[in-house]
Amino acid sequence: MAGFTPLPLLPSKRPLDSDPHTPNKRQHSEGHGSHEQYWVVQWRLPQTKKHKTMDGDGVLALEGSKGTLYDSSDGNKIGSGQLTLPLRTDIEYKFGGKEIQIDRSMSKAEFTSGACFGGQVMLLGGAAAAPPAPSTPLSTHKSTRQYIPPSMSRNTASIPKPALFSKQPPASASDDQSKATTELAESYWTVNWRKPQNKKQVFWEGDGLIHQVGTKLTFYSEEGKVMGTTNSAPEVIASGFSTTIGGKIVELDGEITREDFPWLQDSSAQPVAASVIATPLKSTFVAPSSFYNRSTEPQKPKADPMHDPNAEGAVVMKSPTKEHMKRYNKDNFPVVPVVLDPILARHLRPHQKEGVKFMYECVMGLRKHEGQGCILADEMGLGKTLQTVALVWTLLKQSPYADIRPPLSKALIVCPVSLVKNWKMEFHKWLGKDRVQVVIWGDSNAISNFQNNKRAHVLVLGYERLKTVVEQLKLCVPPIGLIICDEGHRLKSTNNKTSAMFQHLKTPRRILLSGTPIQNDLSEFHAMASFCNPGLLDEYTTFRQVYENPILRSRAPDSTPKETELGKARLAQLLTISRSFVLRRDATILDNYLPPKTEYVVFVKPTQLQVSMFQKILTKNIDDWVGSSTSESLAMINVLTKISNSPILLKATADKSKENSNSIMRPGVEEAVKLLPHSRVEDLGLSGKLTALAQLLAALHKNTEEKVVLVSHYVSTLNIMEAFCQKMKYPFFRLDGQTPPQKRQEYVNQFNKSSHRNSFVFLLSSKAGGVGINLIGASRLCLIDQDWNPSHDLQSMARIHRDGQKRPVFIYRFLTTGAIDEKIFQRQVTKLGLSSSLIDSSKSGSKSDSFSRKELRDIFRIHLDTACHTHDLLECPCQTEEYIENALTPAVDLDTAGQSDSADEDLERGFVNASQLKPPKASTRKERQTTKAALASLGEWKHINCVSRTAPQDIEDDLLRHLVSEGLENLPEPPPSDEEGDEAPVMLEDLKAGSVSFLFEKISRVKASAAPEGE
Repeated sequence: MAGFTPLPLLPSKRPLDSDPHTPNKRQHSEGHGSHEQYWVVQWRLPQTKKHKTMDGDGVLALEGSKGTLYDSSDGNKIGSGQLTLPLRTDIEYKFGGKEIQIDRSMSKAEFTSGACFGGQVMLLGGAAAAPPAPSTPLSTHKSTRQYIPPSMSRNTASIPKPALFSKQPPASASDDQSKATTELAESYWTVNWRKPQNKKQVFWEGDGLIHQVGTKLTFYSEEGKVMGTTNSAPEVIASGFSTTIGGKIVELDGEITREDFPWLQDSSAQPVAASVIATPLKSTFVAPSSFYNRSTEPQKPKADPMHDPNAEGAVVMKSPTKEHMKRYNKDNFPVVPVVLDPILARHLRPHQKEGVKFMYECVMGLRKHEGQGCILADEMGLGKTLQTVALVWTLLKQSPYADIRPPLSKALIVCPVSLVKNWKMEFHKWLGKDRVQVVIWGDSNAISNFQNNKRAHVLVLGYERLKTVVEQLKLCVPPIGLIICDEGHRLKSTNNKTSAMFQHLKTPRRILLSGTPIQNDLSEFHAMASFCNPGLLDEYTTFRQVYENPILRSRAPDSTPKETELGKARLAQLLTISRSFVLRRDATILDNYLPPKTEYVVFVKPTQLQVSMFQKILTKNIDDWVGSSTSESLAMINVLTKISNSPILLKATADKSKENSNSIMRPGVEEAVKLLPHSRVEDLGLSGKLTALAQLLAALHKNTEEKVVLVSHYVSTLNIMEAFCQKMKYPFFRLDGQTPPQKRQEYVNQFNKSSHRNSFVFLLSSKAGGVGINLIGASRLCLIDQDWNPSHDLQSMARIHRDGQKRPVFIYRFLTTGAIDEKIFQRQVTKLGLSSSLIDSSKSGSKSDSFSRKELRDIFRIHLDTACHTHDLLECPCQTEEYIENALTPAVDLDTAGQSDSADEDLERGFVNASQLKPPKASTRKERQTTKAALASLGEWKHINCVSRTAPQDIEDDLLRHLVSEGLENLPEPPPSDEEGDEAPVMLEDLKAGSVSFLFEKISRVKASAAPEGE
């Protein structure tokens, strides 16, 4: 009978004995068609030596006979070409300038998800991705397991040996079935490795691990990354054996056990045969002379939990898994339920209990991902601090195993300096001053006390201070067992100094707290994920190749269907991975617990001075500004922002320019400064939106008992508001970068506890106090200016709508109509799509930090003849009255080079005839659709056109309704209408400076009457 030919490795159903062609059927029906196949291969560069070795692993994607070869370590394309089908495992192919050997097939889902690339273990479909088994049955006979005698020298496993790895032809069907299986040797080794060297004195470059199964060796780095495999090793290896794997020379050092092999991912290996050597029973001898002599046998540890897990409302943590017990409970101590202290549990809301459980599972290694870190990305106000306090207290006092000390002795909390005292207050608020000792920077001998005192449990200090003491913290006894980074988005780059200093601390348990984890791009997410779980997403170059680039290409307007499909698959895989260590909940959870919140975006008409200054600066061709250097463009953006806030801010800029000869000062700016009147700093009448703000403050102070927070990103703007408060005799507090750290929390506490008469205004710098602090003493917040990074504004606006707030909350964002304020706001709305798409899985699209020439042209364009340029871009049909069409003309450039004097007069009145100006190029239909889609989230807001006498009827806020009504009362009397019931039109030019021209309104009401737990 002729020898049996090895079966080709094809994805097929179980073959029938009577139909030898059955294995080829599935190849023609799998996927979208017969042309798509995916294979795991080994590759090497062409070699002439006698004993050839493979250089690495790869992934072969075939489309018909044409294909592409990718490097499995980083996903880079390393070759392309054609192959003759069907493929066989016993033949080496030449492909793309390389020699390849087929290993196994893979599914399209595994390829598109990216799980086959990189050395880390990817999660697919919510479960850990195990190495797929060969898709072709290796034998049609039922294998029988042979008896394996006990062995003390080496671990062995009885595994059916596939025919494709056998050097001899497999036995025929008539042979005994017991010969269908072969015993494969399995062992684990530590190795030294180096790259090939031509030096006389060679040296080893690093250490690694090797897993042997039969003749197959798999080489792992110290970080657990697969460096390469080979199938040409002898079945019996020993210490000193040397070979080449993955282009590196390795030499066996010593044999280890399976338990000491931390990176073994092959879950299909059979358990090791148990040793038959019996351990003699130990008996305790009691001397006959002393009947009452106590036994010297150690008592079994008690397995009683610290708190009753069966009590009503008990919060019980997840029990250890078998893998966890095998790694951390080698003495087989009883498992003890870990129960959250009832003192804390009764104050936690359901989402906070879920958050504590999630963080506990992550830091204890009970989740599916490799690592002991996580990101708690709840939105602002959901109680991330309280959840963290509960977790730290649980880890300090309880262990899942009896007679094993708790997993945590010391914890390090790093936060912005303004929050240091707040963290200490939170621990004392929920646990008292006796249960846990909290050391903060500023206490006498803080670091030395924490370093050597076992009773000092928690150290809280700022990011800047950590840089100076990180070397001392390495010497703590016992060592730091948990690192918590509040406002963790500061670690958004692996190259900055803040991230680098944590490399000195070898603590594996790490938690990031951030309400805005992704602010710009996916590289920030990779940096934060690498901080929590190093190596989980591989190196950034691999992450960018496998995930970031396909996702970004799929979102491009000109992306192909194949790129779109691949990008969606990679995004889905990245979401699957991120859900294992990222927890994100939005603020709608609090709708049942907090008072209602009303948000307004207030568009205010600029003053005549602001319009004139815009005209002087932008009289030249806009292309000159767009084509200027980056520094000049940024300087001009800063100038336009200051004019939008208050023109008087430009005077200080001009004074500095005179002192500094290297500063940028264009002639147009100098002419604009000359327009400034001799006004004092506290004069808010120079700015339209500050005029509206002054009117709102006056009504609030006179008619209510409420307090207000004024937020700005610029200290100079806060100086203006401080001078105004002093002029109006409004009692106020101020917190900015110059406020001493020890005074910051004191000011916050005094403001929250004092009355309206003693503290009416809190002036807040968004950079110094925009994160973490609670200003629940105020029920109204005004954001004076906008930041390009939307997270800064979101953080600042979340200071008053938090736990403990008793009043309805009103938040106002003031924008100068048609100016750069609107451009920043529009960019914020579109930029928020990135964070939502990855963390919330609800939106897509983003804006980068850089500006294209077209975007700069739009930024340097001022829209004066509109009530709201943002609403115009939406093409919203909510305002269809004829008077609006007459009042709102298309936007034009303030480009007046070469115009007549009459045109200048028109400009000084705030309006420009379109026929006298150079109009912008018409946007294409696709561009308008893209802009409209990017701003689609504004469709959730109520749109109120205040260039209408009926506008006050649609405004919920009494103060804002009164403000809009006053602006409309001063308008000239409308002419008599021809038809009864018709409303007389209101022209935009009739509104005085500082009047509200448009509003976006959004109300978050309480969904149901539910009292907060523990209140």
